[in-house]
Amino acid sequence: MVLIHTASRDEVRLLQEWALREGWGSGVDDIDAFHRSDPDGFLLAWQAGRPVGSVSAVRYDDTYAFVGYYIVEPDLRGRGIGHALFDAALAHAGRRSSGLDAVAAQIPTYASLGYEAAYPITRFTGSTAIASAALAGDAAAVDPLTEADFDDVVAYDAEHVPARRERFVRAWIDPASPRRTFVVRRGSTLAGYATVRPVVGGGGRIGPLFAHDESAAGALLGAGAIAALAWGEDLAIDVPGVHEAAVSLVESLGFTGGYTCTRMYRGPVRALPLDRIWGNTTFELG
Repeated sequence: MVLIHTASRDEVRLLQEWALREGWGSGVDDIDAFHRSDPDGFLLAWQAGRPVGSVSAVRYDDTYAFVGYYIVEPDLRGRGIGHALFDAALAHAGRRSSGLDAVAAQIPTYASLGYEAAYPITRFTGSTAIASAALAGDAAAVDPLTEADFDDVVAYDAEHVPARRERFVRAWIDPASPRRTFVVRRGSTLAGYATVRPVVGGGGRIGPLFAHDESAAGALLGAGAIAALAWGEDLAIDVPGVHEAAVSLVESLGFTGGYTCTRMYRGPVRALPLDRIWGNTTFELG
């Protein structure tokens, strides 16, 4: 018999350990920002006294949720645990539309549950040293986040995702976290922002990177690369495959594509300005 309950904050850390085992490369202290977004949105399955699977369905607002951390212990896959978990995730999402990032093998499964493919995402990895050197001049146009930027960043973020995710963004850009956030302004108007974070095991990852144009995107990428120099050689960013300029930008810096998934949505989701999404936030929370 499988029992599913809401994971406590300590239990949520187990989900991050499983994600690392799967090779997803979680950021240091990501789980705190994730949990603050929706403390009830992380579910854990138990069987015979041990945790055997997980899923998250983080509700950003009354209209949209994002599903992630869908993991079942390898020796117990194919026994219905995953189906029970996903049913629980959809129940938590309720009538909200929802998104997820699907590996190729799972696309038919999600399609059978009403999810439709939107666009591919590829994780590109490159050198912090090369990127920071190449973009150092551009980075001069970037400012570190200050408390005065918070409201503008929350509003700008909401233009690039299907919902206003204020709790998540404020936790994600919290200066007390290991993450570093940068902004580009054109006059008084925000023209882009990016957050870079250290990854467990070394290196950094940029996400999100939302920007009005390539000039702002390159400057933010450069600032992120400079910050990530302290964390190791590798720098990763998850790029929508349909954004040709974003792909060209990272490839021009020697980044190479690796892990690929597909963004899928269930229910109505407004059209997003994909030409301004240079890097998605995370595979786990969109």
